[in-house]
Amino acid sequence: MVASLGLWALVAIQQSVCGHGAGLNSNSASINIRLHPTTNRPFAPLSKASHKQISLLDTGNSRSHLSVDKSAQAQELAERMSVVSNMRVKSQMLHALQYYGSVSIGTPPQHFKVIFDSGSGHLLVPSAKCDSAACDNHPRFWENKSSTAIPIAWADDPLKPATDDSDRDTQVLNFAMGDCVGQYVRDKVCLGGACADADFIVMTEESDDPFKFAEWDGVFGIGQSLTEAAEFNIFGVLSKQANPPLHRPVFAVYLGRRIEDEAEITFGDYREERMSAPLTWVNVSQEGYWQFQFTDITVGGKSTGMCRKYGKRQCQAVLDTGSSLMMGPHKELDRLITLLNFGNDTQRNCTKDLKFPTLGFVVAGKTFEMSPDDYMDRSHNPNAPTGVDTCWAHVMPVGDTGRGPIFVLGMPFMRAFYTVYNVRDKQIGIAPAKHDNAPAVSGSLAQRGATEVPLLAIRPAGADLGGDGKRLSNEKTIKAHSPTKSLDVSSKNVGKNVTLISNNSKASNLRATSTKQLK
Repeated sequence: MVASLGLWALVAIQQSVCGHGAGLNSNSASINIRLHPTTNRPFAPLSKASHKQISLLDTGNSRSHLSVDKSAQAQELAERMSVVSNMRVKSQMLHALQYYGSVSIGTPPQHFKVIFDSGSGHLLVPSAKCDSAACDNHPRFWENKSSTAIPIAWADDPLKPATDDSDRDTQVLNFAMGDCVGQYVRDKVCLGGACADADFIVMTEESDDPFKFAEWDGVFGIGQSLTEAAEFNIFGVLSKQANPPLHRPVFAVYLGRRIEDEAEITFGDYREERMSAPLTWVNVSQEGYWQFQFTDITVGGKSTGMCRKYGKRQCQAVLDTGSSLMMGPHKELDRLITLLNFGNDTQRNCTKDLKFPTLGFVVAGKTFEMSPDDYMDRSHNPNAPTGVDTCWAHVMPVGDTGRGPIFVLGMPFMRAFYTVYNVRDKQIGIAPAKHDNAPAVSGSLAQRGATEVPLLAIRPAGADLGGDGKRLSNEKTIKAHSPTKSLDVSSKNVGKNVTLISNNSKASNLRATSTKQLK
């Protein structure tokens, strides 16, 4: 079983989003997009973006169009964000699992597969101008084939069209394993049937890593205040200007317990049938990432008192769709691993008789408890004696962040809990996820224009921690629940997906490596 992803909180808010969100509208829309997990190279953008007249292949002079004040603001933001960026990269290198869905851009629409990343802000897709080898395997955005596309000259003037294609702001983005170069474009961006004009980046150059063998084409950032201007915050724009209007200024994330299960991101509403209890609302404690305060960690229902030493700040956590592990400061996580019955490592031999305690996070006065199956994998290695399995805790200690103690709650936490994000009121809602047989989209949601995009999920044979050679996918779920004809699950494409994933043998091998060796 693959583990879950997480969140944190500052203050409990006992109000529903509807109570202080957008009102009901018979023409409003909410979009439901299923997510596709893939094992691939780390994609997390590092917080080192720069706006330059420079190419990856050019080492000449560069200049910035940003003012001194805005450059200073960008630098401060980059420093603040770089801490979690590095943690995200370590998570993906150890356990590379990603989820992606679909977005369309332009008139007529051009379709792309994108990672919905709560740890970044921009929408990135390949440009038709890209002649890098990494772009050959992906659809590219053709500005001249969209009647609504407008090239944008400068990041600090996001509404002004470019008059000279050679005199435009060019953004260089750094990733864990490579880079990309892009320019700004404004066009119609659509999630399902809801569309709005927004600014995004078309990548004119891409390094082989992480793009060449990725099953996804780009990244759809759903973080807060992680872009140069509000016009680049895609969901922020959609929440205010979508046509038809979104029902609520929220998005919600649901991940199934296993790769074979459904996963989805819902825009404009949340689904109560995905929750086994009401949402608990908390305030965002610091904008940028979806960060909140929590007051304690419990093991086996008992307080550990780990957050007391941080005073009023308590513990700070970030909910991150781009992190496949749960991470935190060395001292706290080393102690936590011991309390979870893993000794001094995150991996150990285990039997069915060996018991592991629950793991809980106290958020807004409520304890959100994870079962052992939520925070660990258990699988049998054929070379091990009968009855002896390999158990691996999806917890990773990291060094001092330099920005105060931060816990990143990734996929293990998010599999256990349904999470909702209010972009207008800066609040996060958390509820225990309901993992029964996949419920159909509720009638009220469908009547408000919900759109569900079924996606193919594949785990290649041999990628399991314990050496399980069984291939896993959610193909049957897709065929059984979706009327769409746009998804090609032919044996040709399935084989291609397996090949691409299998190329990440390094990441697969790293999964079985003790996190102690990665400190």
